[in-house]
Amino acid sequence: MPTQVLVTGAAGFIGSHLVEALAADGCAVRSLVLPGSATANLQGANTEVVYGDIRDPSTLRPALAGVDTVYHLAALSRHDARVPDADYRDVNVLGTRNVLEAADAAGARRLLFTATIEAVGMSPDGRPLTEDTPQQPRNIYGRTKLEAENLVRTFAARRGLQTVVVRPPMTYGPREMLLCARMFKPIQFGLYPVVGDGLALMECCYVKNQVQGIRLAAERGPDRSVYFISDERSYTFREIVLAIARELGVRVRTPRLPVPLAYALGWTAELAGRVLPFHPFLIRQTGRPPFSRKTVAWTKESRLFVDIGKARRELGYQPAYTLQAGLRETIAWYRQHGYLRARRAVG
Repeated sequence: MPTQVLVTGAAGFIGSHLVEALAADGCAVRSLVLPGSATANLQGANTEVVYGDIRDPSTLRPALAGVDTVYHLAALSRHDARVPDADYRDVNVLGTRNVLEAADAAGARRLLFTATIEAVGMSPDGRPLTEDTPQQPRNIYGRTKLEAENLVRTFAARRGLQTVVVRPPMTYGPREMLLCARMFKPIQFGLYPVVGDGLALMECCYVKNQVQGIRLAAERGPDRSVYFISDERSYTFREIVLAIARELGVRVRTPRLPVPLAYALGWTAELAGRVLPFHPFLIRQTGRPPFSRKTVAWTKESRLFVDIGKARRELGYQPAYTLQAGLRETIAWYRQHGYLRARRAVG
């Protein structure tokens, strides 16, 4: 009999790719979807869709019946200053507690929780983040995901439910629209400034690598373990911009912005976004322009990059996709759905 699994946040970006991968390998996948949310990402997936809200425990009991493993991805993701702090706490902390308690009561064996690199924050010393780096989240999103992480680990210590935590960094791929607006579309037009020398290291993980790591952590990770999952290596910001341009088939200029000037331009862009609240002046998913003071903070120096050595050693994780292969699939999907123009030859 196929293993019964539940994926919360199944209609989201990473969740829908996880559902597809699990179903393709013969798992009986149940997808928890928030009532009223779009399910286009699950179209064609071999999954049982059930509707529920992690903030309402009564809707979780039927979703968890007979489930062996829970993949808990549902969350209020990324920081958006327009969202009240209480909403982040209700979903990310209280919602996670509800899932833990419902999974334990239903007799589930194992729960995989997706946290975030934001639950750790920036590297204090310029070295890659590891699972042992002291956690100093920068915003309410990171703080509530850290609270949820701690809940998951302490719950496992007190109850029989086995738990594993993974911390995804910036992840891209088909169906991810924020980076399409923030990076792919501007690069398509041939100009993308970089802060400083553009050599700050960061993560840019392809979604299928992320799903591969999540599944390995759920299957092989010891109880109460934590892992960073990302691509085979970190990339410089300029390297990512040039790789996107190459796969788009365009030449891109990357003028270097001194950090003080970059902050001034970020502040100006934020003001413009308030007056003109639409793309390209404002990105709907974040409430910020494509280039802001936050952009400067995470691209001016190597502060948001990780070491995946623990996942390699303990899980046997070897990312299957290179940066080029992941970008190729992503761009093909954007073009197929009309989000980017067709490729043109570089003269």
